[in-house]
Amino acid sequence: MQIPQNLREKMVDVFQDFRRSPMAVRAPGRIEVLGNHTDYNGGDVLAATMDRYVWSVGVRSKEVEIHSLDLGEQTTFHPNFITPRNDLTWKSYAKGVYWALERRRHQVTGTTAIIHGNVPQGAGLSSSAAFEISFVNLVLGLSGIELNPKSIAMLAFEAERMYCGVACGIMDQFSAQLGKPNHLLAIRCSNMITGDVPWDSRLKLVVVDSRVSRAAKDILNQRRYECQQGLHELVEAGWEISNLSEIQPEKLHLVDALLDSVLARRVRHVVLENQRVRRGVQALREGRVSDFGREMFESHASSRNLYEVSHPKLDILVDLARNMKGVIGSRLTGAGLGGATLTVVEDKFSRSFIQNISQNYESATGITPDIIETGIPGGVASSYI
Repeated sequence: MQIPQNLREKMVDVFQDFRRSPMAVRAPGRIEVLGNHTDYNGGDVLAATMDRYVWSVGVRSKEVEIHSLDLGEQTTFHPNFITPRNDLTWKSYAKGVYWALERRRHQVTGTTAIIHGNVPQGAGLSSSAAFEISFVNLVLGLSGIELNPKSIAMLAFEAERMYCGVACGIMDQFSAQLGKPNHLLAIRCSNMITGDVPWDSRLKLVVVDSRVSRAAKDILNQRRYECQQGLHELVEAGWEISNLSEIQPEKLHLVDALLDSVLARRVRHVVLENQRVRRGVQALREGRVSDFGREMFESHASSRNLYEVSHPKLDILVDLARNMKGVIGSRLTGAGLGGATLTVVEDKFSRSFIQNISQNYESATGITPDIIETGIPGGVASSYI
């Protein structure tokens, strides 16, 4: 596993008084390929890992001392006495990992650790989950505790959902933990069943960051509340369902009659987005890439019109991509209201696409986008160094 040079230099400074080799864990960012806001509604999602990472490097110690290489900050706390969260910073996610481990009664060591990452923040690429997955694997590894991958992913999820208070689903943590190289990860979030979907090497994943930043926490919490309210009203009306993803498309006219227009739009998006994920997975397995691309475009339209989490600049990026040579599909990725789009492009056109989308977006908005053409590296990796 390759360690960035600036991280190696920091390791010399932090670990010089320790007489043992540090453990390094690298976790990737994730790209939501299909399944916008379906995971916390018990639905289906399709995700990919990306070759941008968060590294956690550490050794055993009595206390927890974490250095953020990127922010020039550090935090210290006792591993068995986690105070309630009073803000939401990178330190909260670290404490959340220990809180989740303590909640599950795992006896873990403290650690002196360094955190470093290059997953863009605020772009909908789940830098927080990459941090959580890298850090929880580090703590478990240093403590000599072996768990199955889904249990590890759930610890990271509980850190973010229950300690940090972000109304996320399981997609981000599962992707970073379970992803396989050159495969997408399909997840049925109601029962945590996963499947690996081979990716066509002739297609490239291009992430275009609009550079409209947003905090995912607020929109996630608001939309989750709306979905829970819709579910509650349907159950009160006699529907025997435990989540919105159990609703069949042919029942949507009844949803429209029972709920106000805002809640009905949220429910409609969730139900139809699940259908798009399933059709998209099948299309990829059968090599029908144009059909897969159509599901991507329809997903974006639904996120814009029904779930209302797009942004005018994201819409510009998708509309520009739609008319470019070699583009299979394009959509917003992540929570929305800013962040990035994902575009699937034929390999032979990827270079011209990147050049054209950058020029055209800058002409339309005055903003130069950040663009990442990424492979699919797979999930978490670790080694002693």
